[in-house]
Amino acid sequence: MDEDKVWNAVASAAAIGAVTASKPLLERGWRVAFRSDPPGNPAHQDVSWREAILWALITGAVVGVIRLVAQRAAASAWHRVTGDYPEALAVTRP
Repeated sequence: MDEDKVWNAVASAAAIGAVTASKPLLERGWRVAFRSDPPGNPAHQDVSWREAILWALITGAVVGVIRLVAQRAAASAWHRVTGDYPEALAVTRP
């Protein structure tokens, strides 16, 4: 099997797992910080613009960081197993 395809599957699985695991963390953090439930659907007309934008900013940042951490952990595991980092990670700049 092509190494790039295997790496893409591993990185995708790590990202999906991280994003899935982050949802309860985000919801709990929102409840602690704002003493209310997070918006279930930020696009709904009953959710204020302020609340919807704040939710989008917070979730976007947290999910982005958690996804990065998961993919870097997957790359480290890949290195331990294969002795090399995935070729897809060889380029650091476009």
